[in-house]
Amino acid sequence: MQDVENIYQEAFYKSKSLNGLFIHDISNLFQIISNSIELCESLLKEKVKIEDILEFFHMIAEQLDRGKRLIRNVRDLSELEEYEIPLAPVEVFSMLRSVINFTHISFHKKDIDINVISHYGNLYVMANELLSEVFENIITNSINYNKNKVVQIEIIISVIDVHYRNYVKIEFKDNGIGIDDARKEKIFQDTRLKSRNSKGMGIGLSLVAKLIELYGGDIWVENRIKGDSTKGSNFIILIPLAKKRG
Repeated sequence: MQDVENIYQEAFYKSKSLNGLFIHDISNLFQIISNSIELCESLLKEKVKIEDILEFFHMIAEQLDRGKRLIRNVRDLSELEEYEIPLAPVEVFSMLRSVINFTHISFHKKDIDINVISHYGNLYVMANELLSEVFENIITNSINYNKNKVVQIEIIISVIDVHYRNYVKIEFKDNGIGIDDARKEKIFQDTRLKSRNSKGMGIGLSLVAKLIELYGGDIWVENRIKGDSTKGSNFIILIPLAKKRG
């Protein structure tokens, strides 16, 4: 009887986590579409060139396509612990640029400075389309948990060797409020282990950690400035390097 209860409890928490992810991402998607329409209206009143306005219509179309993919991705996420989801080489920089573009439109009223630093032109990792959700979650947290007039995010991308295997290392350094050392490991824990009254980045980061685990990688967070947790965070991701497709 206890085993049956555990199975149902597991299913409940899993469904609750996926529901939270879906609501969060769909809300972001509609916000981007809404902001794009608002910006189009403003540009039309200013009689800006049609070519410039068309860019936002393309963005709206991309978001609608993204919504379709999100529905499929949430379905795939529900199978994370039941089936093996196939992975394929994914180009990091193109996916990251897309997420950054969406971020600027989502938070168009905020002053956000995102700087990508790397010696590489392109890099492929073994992942899937859900990698964009990983990037978006971390960047969005860096913005939401930031009290500065200008939100600064530095993304450093490199390749390192760990136990004779090459990994792409992606660091997200922000100037936000930071994370107490005692909470650094807890933020990646499954939501069922969190207090009902706990605040923070729960659902998103627990699923992010599961995705990175699926990719055969690792994720953790450090202080942006060593020894001072109040001066921002550095989220670090390792994902196995893949060969270019084709």
